[in-house]
Amino acid sequence: MERARDSSRLGRGERGSSSVEMVIALPLVLTVLFLAVQAGMWFYARSIALAAAQSGARTSSMLNSTLQAGLADAQSFAAEAGGTTLTGVTVTGDRSATSTTLTVTGHTVRLVPFMDLTVSQVATLPVERYTR
Repeated sequence: MERARDSSRLGRGERGSSSVEMVIALPLVLTVLFLAVQAGMWFYARSIALAAAQSGARTSSMLNSTLQAGLADAQSFAAEAGGTTLTGVTVTGDRSATSTTLTVTGHTVRLVPFMDLTVSQVATLPVERYTR
């Protein structure tokens, strides 16, 4: 009987400690969760930008194609595939007699305040040409 009284006396000073622990732990857990989701969105936007750059470089590297055709293809690919994940997309490029290079740059969705992440991917391919 004495043991039951002693254990109830020990617990009285710790009342409300679990709610204080939750007030401290919950924001930390949510921050880590949002950072993990933000990292996933960044990697997804990065893969969309790379696919758009590769698509535009393939179009630009064709035998009778131009740099403008590759830029337009990369821009439309990024707009269709990126949706709201990749925004503010800019496509730049350069084409010489032997190679073509396209760069796709954009911004990811912001889930964590004050965290503006930019994605930039480059694709380079040789230009198709007749050789003897």
